[in-house]
This record gives sequence, C-alpha cells and structure tokens, in this order.
Amino acid sequence: MKIMKNILKCLIILFIASISIACSNDSKKIQINTIENFDFAWKFHEDDISGSEKTNYDDSNWRAINLPHDWSIEGNFSKDNPTFSRGGWLPTGKVTYRKTFLVSESSKDKRTVIYFDGAYRNSEVYINGNLLGKRPFGYIAFYYDMTKYLKFGKENVITVKLDNSNQPGARWYTGTGIYRHVKLITTNKLYIPVWGNYIKANKVENNQATIAVETNIVNDFDEDKFIDIQVSIFDKKGVLVALQKESKTITKNNSIQHKSSLSIENPLLWDTETPHLYVVKTDILQNGETIYSETSKTGIRTLEYSNSDGFKLNGKATKLKGVCLHHDGGPLGAAVHRRTIERQLEKLREMGCNAVRTAHNPFSEEFMNVCDEMGFLVMNEAFDEWETPKSPTTTQNGAKKKVLVHKYAHVFKKWADKDLTDFVMRDRNHPSVIMWSIGNEIAEMRYESAAKIGKRLVEIVHELDYRPATNGVHGYGSLKRPNQKAAATSDIYGYNYIKDWRLKLEREKFPNVMAVVTEHESAQSFYPRSTYLYGEKKKAWWDKLGYEKKESFDWVEKRDIRGESGMEAWKLVKERDYLMGMFIWTGWDYLGEVIPFGWPARSSSFAPIDLAGFPKDGYYFYQSQWSKKPMVHIFPHWNLEGMEGETVQVYSYTNGDEIELFQDGKSLGKQKNNIEGVEYQTWNIVYKPGELKAVSYKNGENIAEKIVKTSGAPSKIKIETRKTEMQANGQDLIYAECTILDKDGNEVPIANNLLRFDVEGPVTIVGVGNGDNMGLEPFKANQRMAFNGKCLVILQSTKESGNVKLTVQSDGLSSNTVNLISK
Repeated sequence: MKIMKNILKCLIILFIASISIACSNDSKKIQINTIENFDFAWKFHEDDISGSEKTNYDDSNWRAINLPHDWSIEGNFSKDNPTFSRGGWLPTGKVTYRKTFLVSESSKDKRTVIYFDGAYRNSEVYINGNLLGKRPFGYIAFYYDMTKYLKFGKENVITVKLDNSNQPGARWYTGTGIYRHVKLITTNKLYIPVWGNYIKANKVENNQATIAVETNIVNDFDEDKFIDIQVSIFDKKGVLVALQKESKTITKNNSIQHKSSLSIENPLLWDTETPHLYVVKTDILQNGETIYSETSKTGIRTLEYSNSDGFKLNGKATKLKGVCLHHDGGPLGAAVHRRTIERQLEKLREMGCNAVRTAHNPFSEEFMNVCDEMGFLVMNEAFDEWETPKSPTTTQNGAKKKVLVHKYAHVFKKWADKDLTDFVMRDRNHPSVIMWSIGNEIAEMRYESAAKIGKRLVEIVHELDYRPATNGVHGYGSLKRPNQKAAATSDIYGYNYIKDWRLKLEREKFPNVMAVVTEHESAQSFYPRSTYLYGEKKKAWWDKLGYEKKESFDWVEKRDIRGESGMEAWKLVKERDYLMGMFIWTGWDYLGEVIPFGWPARSSSFAPIDLAGFPKDGYYFYQSQWSKKPMVHIFPHWNLEGMEGETVQVYSYTNGDEIELFQDGKSLGKQKNNIEGVEYQTWNIVYKPGELKAVSYKNGENIAEKIVKTSGAPSKIKIETRKTEMQANGQDLIYAECTILDKDGNEVPIANNLLRFDVEGPVTIVGVGNGDNMGLEPFKANQRMAFNGKCLVILQSTKESGNVKLTVQSDGLSSNTVNLISK
C-alpha cells in the first residue's frame, strides 16, 4: 500500500509539473518580476552636496564609481583623522551618490522597489527629488517603493546621502559609503514583498522532511484577484521533489498569509561537511499565467539545544569551533565582495573552524549565502549597544585610556525594534543560522533594568523565527557577575571571557541553563605574524614605537608567544559537553581596534590570520585541535640572527599522538601528545643556522612533517592563487599571494622587499597588503613592501573577458608572472 501511495504521489507531482512547465512557457509572453543588479554607473562626491537630490543638478564633474564602494579605505592614515585608533585612523565624513537611469514605459503598471543591503551610515534616499526615507543604522538592509515618484519612459535620478562624520563612530573600522549591493526590483501589483517568504526546513522524521512555507501575498489592485499559489521544491540537480498548488482569492488592496507544507522522502541533509541545498520556488498564477515568481535556497536540517549535551546538528553532538569576525575585508575595507568572503571562510575551514559569530552587527546578504553554501554555522548578531553608549579602551603613548564612541545608543529607542525585525526577516531563511544574538557586552546587563529590554528583543525574535536567542554578556570573568534577571531573558546564556572558576560556579547555581562561550581570547600572540623578538631586538622594536608609558608593553607580553590563555579557553569548552562551543576573538585580523597598541598600529593583531589572510602560529594550534587532517607545526622560524649560541624555545602543535624534533638531522627526542587533551610541546634548543624538522606520528606511523630552515638572501618571488579563472562581471576577484624565496626555494621569513605589480588584460588592481598591522602605506596602490616574507595583491575583473597576466617585480630579485583568465 505504501509503495502504491508513493507511486501515486509521484504521478501527481509529474502531472502538475507538466502543467507548471506549460504555464511557464506561456508566461514568457508576459513580463513578470525582475531583480536587476543596480551596482554600476553611479556618480560619487565627498560631502553633503546641497541640491544634489534635484533631477536637474549637474553631476558631470563627479567621480564615476561602481558599487560596492567604501570611500574611507581610499584615504590616508593620519593621527589627525577623528576616527582615532578604534576606527583605524582613516577618514570619514559626509558623502553623496547619484545615479541616472531609464524606466521603461512598460513599467507604468508595475511596482518598482530599490533595495540596499547596507549603506554606512545615516542614509537619506531620494528619487527625483522626493525623500524616500532615512535609516541611521549602517549595517541594516532596507528598501523603498519608488513607484509613485518615477517618470516612465524617461530618465530618473536616485540620490543617496550618507553621514559618517560623528566620530569616533564605533569600536572598530566601519567604512563609509554604499558598501554593499543594491538591487532594483520590479513586480506586478500582485506580489510577494521583500522578505515575504518564510521557509522552515527543520523537521525530519522517519526519513521524511517537512518544509513549511509561509508566504505573504499583497494585492495592490483596486479589485479582488483569484490566484493559484504554487510552491515547488527542486534538488541540487534541478529535479522536482515536491510540489503543492492551492487557489485563493485576495480582496482588493489587501494581503493574505498563505501556508504550504511539503514533504520530501529521503532528504539530503544540510550539515557542515555536506551542505546540501534545495531550491524553493513560489509562483503566483492568474488565469494559468505566472505573474510573480520567487526562488530561495534552503537546507534541511534539525537543530537541538540542550543544557547537558550542548548543540546537536541532525541529531549529532556538534561542538561549535567558532570565530568572531568583523565585517571588513582588509585592503578592500568594508566593500563587500563574494570572493573576499569565500577566501576568508576557505582559510577558516582549513583551520578546522565550523562556526562564525557576526561581530557585532548584521553582515551582508552575500556573507550569509556563502555560509549556506559552504556549511558554516552562524550566530547571527544584531547589536553592539543598547541605550548606553560605550567608552572602549584605547592605548595612547603606551597607556590605557577610554574614549567615548558615537555608534547606535542614541537611536536605539527609536530604531532597535524595526532594525531587529528587518534583520531577522532578511536572514531567517538561511540554514546556516543556528541562533540569534541580541547584543554584545551590553552595559545595561549589569542591572535589572536590562531585563525589560532583553525580554522585548527576544520576543521579537521568537515572534519571527523558531531559533533561540542569546546575548554575548561580559562580566563572567569577574567577581561581580551580570544581573541574573537580565541574563535570564536569553534562551541560551552567552559567556564572554568566562574563567574556569566562574563556569564551575555558574553550573552549580544554574544547572539547567543552556550555554555557549560567545567570545574568548585566541591562542595567538599580539605581535604581528612571524615577529619573534629576543633581548636587544625586542627593546629596539618597542623603542621605535616611542611609547613613554609601559602599559602596552605589559599587555602584549602577558599574552606570550603562544597565547596560552587562548588555549586554556578552548580547554574549558572541550572538557564540558554541556557547553555548545566557543567563538574566539577573532578569526581574522580587522581594521581598527588596534589595542594593545596605539599609533602607528591601524588594525588588530590578535587573530590567527592576519589582515592580508596569511596564517600565524595560532592558526596551527586550532588546526591541531579542530581538524582531522594530519598536521604538524613548529615555530619560531629559524632566521634568528643575533641569537647564535643562545637557547631558544621551540614550540610544536600536532594532531598526532607523538612528535619528534630533529636539529640538523639529529633527533632531539620524542614527546607525547594527548589527542584528547589540549597540549603543545616545547624544546629548549641552542640556536645555530641550519634546519629543524618535526615529525608527527600516530599509532607509530609518520603522518606529517614540517621543516624550517635558515634561508639565504632573497632571490625570487613565488606567486600563488587559489583560482586561475574569474568571471567577467566587473565584481569578481583573484587574490595573488606572494612569498619571497632564496635561491634554493626556501621562504625568507624576514624579507621586507618592495614588490611592484603590473597587470595586462581586463582587470584592475583594487588592493594590496602584507599583514603588517603597523604598515601605513595606502591599500590602493600597485606596489607594497613585503612583511616578513609575504605580500598580497588583489585583482578585480571588468565586464570584458580575456587573458590576464600578473607580473611581480622587485629590485635585486627575479621577477615572476602568472597567467589568469577572465571569462
């Protein structure tokens, strides 16, 4: 009987699908909704230009640009810039964008919406001189219906004014401009509004998944409409696996909430290793013709949260091996590029990371899409401030000093509910989202008054979505804990920088609490990548900074070369099943928040990956703990000039159970490594130029080796790219990583040669970097000093296809060329 039912079900689906295809072919005769990339052919000018919103304003001398665009990253670093150290010493201010575009006469009976995924900040949007609206929060997506102001069959002018002049404006670099994508959406007057389709794919029982689709349908016509609502689900091969069709009547100038429930037999589940995605297609048909069509992607998976077993994905206990990220893309600033995100997540995945916390604001839609496709788990965070502004620590002249920032607190009461609602509605279809965060280190959490705010925010999340809410709460590392009534408003307690003794106490007092370590230190030194300082060289390094006070030095030295406090943080989580996981601060260096340094530092330095994307030593600690791929790492490098005859500590990380170190071919002995624990190994070695070799064993077999050699003088340049082809869409990127080698092919970890970049073909150089957190050279250039042997150049495609050649040169070194293609 069950077999017959399944056969009958398949026949019904095929029959309806054939009707759907026929209707789809007929629908080509009429124009349905379109989504247009609106990123190209804008005009830009610094400052708020009076009268620029008027259609007859002359912008012919304005600069032509394409979006996404960050104006701040184009500027020079200066101590005089009011962004100060927290904002990376880069310029901000008021800026204006204009775009002239034609709207066809055929759109007269349509509805036209402009969609911004983010614009930093205090945006004012005008169409043909008419104000569409204002939005102060620079990280939130927003949209406006422009229909009634458009001139059909004629040119129209959209103007966007932004004001990022109130500085210091955040605890980190924000960028300034329309830094995310813009879309022009045209629909029939019977349509699904932006974010109007809600897909829930979290129910799987007996090898059958149930996908619930809630669809808001709006009828702007002055007459009732009889429609068919058809929801289809396709697998990754495009095969139809489920379909439901239902008829409805929508009265004039009204809307309905339509609910569909579809079943899929033997679904392919979405998880971190195999992130299978299905396509959900929602069609509105009238008289057999499609008048609106929308597609979304979803992943089928089950999420479980427990106060004893932590987090489970598809029924399997899954520890969150997570990182906090800020939104900037290093040399590209805040401007969003898909390839930037992919590269970041690729390198984090190779480190063993499976989760990201969006610190501390909504990220781009592009970021969420890539997390869906790559299988990253996301703690999706909304706010860094509530009603009380923050005064974060900076270091000036080597001493700690707090500086008030002007970010969001002043608009929280008016805008928080709207911003949180839009944030959840935009992102709730993403399978990668596993929980929502309503805040980070909120000052009010020390007081009972925060319970009222927290309760309100969590209720908004619960009203819109089924996933739980958390809050990254500070104070668990001190004797005075946060207010319990305030903390209890979250479904999952978020612990920032909690210590072992506090975890024990919290567990004793609140055994039924579900918990995650929302933020903790990373296992990484504060010193820049491959910077190993001893004796007089350390003194000279600090003397060059010229700090008169000693607090910065003490802060940096306390962290030590291994970042052992970060190792202890992971140990707390690894040993406790009830903790869902942790998010280290941070996964990737970012612009601004230069603590524990001051000028000339212009970016952070405490992540296991530097600003240019080059791994540091801490990267390999997490790889040894989070990755199953056999690995071994040793440091420091072996170019320690001036340390001849002195004893140097050498450290190793491995996921083998034993490691052996050789110096110039002679074994220095084996050391055990407890794979179930959190360990590293050390050797005290008398330094002399030569070779170190580490061999990792598992069950007595050699599984990995690492060699570091004292290199010779710089001789040549190695160029590596993760891909050799790019799309000729004007937005794709290729990152070219350059490493300086000696004549024998050994990396030169102390080389700082100036590299020059030359390109041929349909590409432009859009950024350069080297990972030095104190390098003040501009990111927009065609040359860059290497830092400790490495350098980066970023190429962006144009809309033309063709062969591309990148040549890298440096005085005294052999040049190198790599051939690429844009198509």
